[in-house]
Amino acid sequence: MVKHILQHDNPTRITIKLHVTENQYSEWESVLNPVNNILYVAMPEKLPPEASKDTFISLLEFAEEKLDVDAVVLCVRKNRPDRASLFETFLIMGFQPLSRKSSLAPPSTAKDSENYFFIYHIED
Repeated sequence: MVKHILQHDNPTRITIKLHVTENQYSEWESVLNPVNNILYVAMPEKLPPEASKDTFISLLEFAEEKLDVDAVVLCVRKNRPDRASLFETFLIMGFQPLSRKSSLAPPSTAKDSENYFFIYHIED
């Protein structure tokens, strides 16, 4: 499946299922852009209580090891009640705030005032 995804020359939508427990998982909607080799990921509206830093680590490992991207851009709704703790976790993990006007931000977000963006650069 990953080989098929990597063969596309245009941005490709991917739903990533990350297992939190054996029977519970979270779904992450994302777009892989082969032009700039960035995986754009929307933070799920709801995460199971068991979802933790390990879930984010799994996401980054998948992006690095399977998709071989250069960076992951995470999109988080500004109205999330848990955003403060999420932001702290992201910063500890190495994410950096990303301006919505940055050339690395998702396309068409220059006027997006409802989301925060964070970027994680994957080192070679």
